[in-house]
Amino acid sequence: MLRVIHRDLAARNCLLDKHDNCKISDFGLSLYGKLHKENKMLKVPVRWLAPETLATGMYSSKTDVWSFGVLMFEVFSNGETPYKDIKQLKLVRKMVLREGLRLKPPEDMTSEDAVIMTACFETEPQNRMSFKELKAKYKETTNTGLIPRLTQWIQNRNSIEDSAPVGS
Repeated sequence: MLRVIHRDLAARNCLLDKHDNCKISDFGLSLYGKLHKENKMLKVPVRWLAPETLATGMYSSKTDVWSFGVLMFEVFSNGETPYKDIKQLKLVRKMVLREGLRLKPPEDMTSEDAVIMTACFETEPQNRMSFKELKAKYKETTNTGLIPRLTQWIQNRNSIEDSAPVGS
């Protein structure tokens, strides 16, 4: 099994193929392996990072699960920036680490999706679901709206970009 830590899992890196299957893109920050420590965290997507990454620079598949929860927030809030009311990235870091700030499920998110999103934000990585568990949860959940919403969100974003004047 190929073990890749994506490190930039976000709605902006989701694409659709001709059959509307979601594909993850932008593996520029990704790493191969189970665990990685980043000594210098220069240009990283702070609003999508798990607490352990913010605190220690450690990345694992569980940090990608956290980012998946943020991706769910993005999709169900129609592309809203995570923690949009907090302008300074230093404050996002402080509030997530010290004050336990977590994204709240958007209003029109199904209760099943809200449970899954909230589970992605377990503070301790060992208590967070794995992607295998996430996949199983989605298979057993019949009322999830993530995939249709993600497809709709990407299509809407692409139609807006396609209609924008050149050079804008």
